[in-house]
Amino acid sequence: MDTLIRQTGEDVTRAEGINMKDSLTGLDRYEVFLEKLEKAIEQIGDARISIVYTDIKHFKYINDTYGYQVGNALLRDFVEEITENSVRLICFSRVYSDNFVTANILRPDITNEQFKEVIHKVNLEWETKFREKYLNSRLQFCTGISIIDKNSRSLDAETAVSNANLARKVAKEMDSDCCVLFDHSMMEGIKREVEITSHVPKAIANHELKVYYQPKIETETLRLIGAEALVRWQKPDGTFVYPDEFIPLIERSGQVVDVDYYVYRETFKFLADRMAAGKNVVPISLNVSRIHLNKMHILEYVRELFEEYQIPSGLIEFELTESIYLDNTERALELVKGLHKLGTKVSMDDFGSGYSSLNLLSRLPIDIIKLDKVFLKDDTLQESDKIIISCVVDMAKRLSITSLCEGVETPEQSDYLKQIGCQIQQGYYFSKPIPQEEFELFMDQKSGKV
Repeated sequence: MDTLIRQTGEDVTRAEGINMKDSLTGLDRYEVFLEKLEKAIEQIGDARISIVYTDIKHFKYINDTYGYQVGNALLRDFVEEITENSVRLICFSRVYSDNFVTANILRPDITNEQFKEVIHKVNLEWETKFREKYLNSRLQFCTGISIIDKNSRSLDAETAVSNANLARKVAKEMDSDCCVLFDHSMMEGIKREVEITSHVPKAIANHELKVYYQPKIETETLRLIGAEALVRWQKPDGTFVYPDEFIPLIERSGQVVDVDYYVYRETFKFLADRMAAGKNVVPISLNVSRIHLNKMHILEYVRELFEEYQIPSGLIEFELTESIYLDNTERALELVKGLHKLGTKVSMDDFGSGYSSLNLLSRLPIDIIKLDKVFLKDDTLQESDKIIISCVVDMAKRLSITSLCEGVETPEQSDYLKQIGCQIQQGYYFSKPIPQEEFELFMDQKSGKV
């Protein structure tokens, strides 16, 4: 076993003068790592090799908040933790940014599942240590593991790393488990992902994507005062691809920008057509995906929509989730300011769904806070939830920010929100998201009261 570890380092040679090391961490460059891993697989015998692929969730927040010098120090600390605690390490590399991969010889007395639990435990210990040192309570290590043995020795190094990376992506999407062992069933998910993402352009062109609207109700008068535009995918045969299935996929693929723009245009057209026909309209809020912050083309696109459809800017609002503000505060601030210049309102969606940063409310010129439905998870409001909701509503009022609570499903919840002064409500108690035709009927109700 020790011979295998030693030989993989000795047998990989390069012409003198070629940089084989990562300048920041001193680790092997990824190309060198793959060569060493390939050699180890060829000599595997009865041993097992674990590929452990890890990234640091919310690492970008460290860079954005404290600067790249602190972020680089964190990466070097992480490398030190691994090298000091890995006695059976074959090779170790930084793939890119905060993504790292190691190859290790597994002890013969430990099962694959037990090894996963060991890594999970170590991740949790490191999270505690790093959160204290770098003052980030959201920092998390997300790890995927693939195992190679003599039965899978035909597997090449790059595929083995790819399998571990796929497991890492699964881990990153989970709320609790930060460590996932690769399973071949995950490949079915890849096939489904390819199937869905490859059909998105056609779905947009053929108007298979439908805009649904969920009403927003003024608490004091129970009148309709707005709605949120949401996308639904109805295939030609009438079946639906549900949002929970396709939205995460198009976010990863970058297609969410095209889908968002489609929803924006359909909404602008809907409002313009209503106004041209002399019918009443209410403000519609549009969701903003985090990927828009990368290039900020959204501002120019929205400006062009206002010029094309000539609707009042007050009829459009934009919703950014709390996590977007936390993950990229400066870019989010730039976007909010840009949207305000266009005359639109901006809300913080899903407030309280994660690790809320209250100091953001003093920095960001938010118009509306949308309290996440997690506070209304039970039909009967818990006393602790009541306290939190009332405090947030009171805080919003003092900051001159409108409060909206989503997920309202019972009259008791609605009455409580009225009692504490929450200004707007949204939820199934009033209406689920409904197609445009139904929403038009909703708006055309003579009383205007729900």
